[in-house]
Amino acid sequence: MAYHPEDNGTFCATCGREQEPGARFCPNCGAAVAGGPGYAPGMNYPAGGEFAAGEEYMGFWIRVAAALIDIILISLVAAVVGLVLRLLLGGGGGQTASNLIGVVVSWTYHVAFITTKGQTLGKMIVGIQVVNREGNIPGLGAVLLREIVGKFLSGIALLLGYLWVGWDREKRGWHDHIGGTWVTRKRWE
Repeated sequence: MAYHPEDNGTFCATCGREQEPGARFCPNCGAAVAGGPGYAPGMNYPAGGEFAAGEEYMGFWIRVAAALIDIILISLVAAVVGLVLRLLLGGGGGQTASNLIGVVVSWTYHVAFITTKGQTLGKMIVGIQVVNREGNIPGLGAVLLREIVGKFLSGIALLLGYLWVGWDREKRGWHDHIGGTWVTRKRWE
């Protein structure tokens, strides 16, 4: 990142675009902006404000591990709720209601945890978190875009939006791009 004292601005080292005060990531190319003040809560950054090598973006397999943990937890809750609904409603109506409840439980779980903690239980266990451009926990609007709209689009295209994490320079899936989020390592102190 270049600093030009004559115009008092900060510019991205990757694309050259002028940065907004406090930005953690360039809105043009997504590169990390060194020295920005909005670091992710609880993370341990080396002196100079830059992430240590390999710790900035979390890749495909660790995210899959977190997702599998979340799927198991959500499935257990949805199974109990579904069983109760099938007993109460009986027949096909009970199965339809059970499926709908499973979707609502999943959305609520993801939105509530990421909006309040930046992590689901699965992400907590594997030590990763979701952050916005400033490195903070994303707001409700960004989380809704990421978790509902973004993940729907990531999944509907033969899971290509999720697989995108494997070759994206910043290890972001389509849902991350849509929600304006990044997944980083959570550092416990």
